[in-house]
Amino acid sequence: MVVGVIMQYLKDRRNRYRIARYQAWEGQLTDYLFKRGYERDGFGQVAWSDRWLFRDFLARYQSTIAGQESELLRELYLSMGIHTSLPGRLQDRDPKIRAQAAKEIAVFRLDEPAEHAPPPVTERPWRWKPGVRMEGYLDQVLPLLDDPVPFVAHTAALTLTRSRSLKYAEPVLAWVMREELYQRERLLRVLEGFGPTLLPWMKENLESPNQNPEPWILYALLAGSHRHRESLPRLLWLLEVPNVDLRASVLKALIILADPAVYPKVRSFASSPAWEIRTQVARALGVLGGPSAVPDLLPLMADPVYEVRRNAAQSLVDLGHSGVSALTWLANDPAADRFARDIARERLEWADERGHM
Repeated sequence: MVVGVIMQYLKDRRNRYRIARYQAWEGQLTDYLFKRGYERDGFGQVAWSDRWLFRDFLARYQSTIAGQESELLRELYLSMGIHTSLPGRLQDRDPKIRAQAAKEIAVFRLDEPAEHAPPPVTERPWRWKPGVRMEGYLDQVLPLLDDPVPFVAHTAALTLTRSRSLKYAEPVLAWVMREELYQRERLLRVLEGFGPTLLPWMKENLESPNQNPEPWILYALLAGSHRHRESLPRLLWLLEVPNVDLRASVLKALIILADPAVYPKVRSFASSPAWEIRTQVARALGVLGGPSAVPDLLPLMADPVYEVRRNAAQSLVDLGHSGVSALTWLANDPAADRFARDIARERLEWADERGHM
């Protein structure tokens, strides 16, 4: 019990010290960034024993600041020489330290050799060259993709993708495909860091979707999240692959791209035996076809799967007057399918409550 009390006392004392230093540095940082302090006195002295604390302080603010101030903060970090400890910290036994080091490389864009660190900002004229990068530290992050601690490998993948260098596309994609802990949506956020240039690379380097459809599912979802219209021909080609998850992912991307020219192609899947595909078709028809899609949506209102009926009804609501009129007619038709009538009434009540009518 005594040991526990002592440990808690030491922890509280460290926290109080950290808060005190942060409060002092916040004032200095405001002067440095926004009152042209970088042209006069610089940031001020930071005790050597406080550098690890100052490193975390800067990393915390770097992710919330953009433009000139972000570049100044990066140069402040480099001028303190904190980055020279990165190679050692990337191999530290503590996973938190390894992850923090990888994160710093991404946040401060340290994909450059240490000898290229700029001189203190006060000794040279202002210059800001966004997007200028060199190589170096990222190669040392690469082994962390095989780190046994999941959050370290995840941080390493994020760091590599933020470089937007397709040199790391293959190892990062291999990590994503073997990763089982994180959900697909979170892994997708990792790949999005490469930007839309990853899509042509995937198109050229992935094996056939008939042999391995999983990477192509990510391709389809990425094409949607980047709104990459140049991928439309490949998406239509993937729609022919007889894989339910792949087709459903392609349909999600087509909904986002919203090209009316693909409507006939999408409509041909309205009678698919897979409910996952019909669910996406019910959503896509309303987006791609507009009011003219009402005749194709009405049969889906009687689908045996609730998710399909719900999406078809929602598509009709989103169409406005023509869709709501079709729902009203269906809700009041005693000869209509019972499930179709119920979902029509449900959606009309939902739309009325939210003022969508």
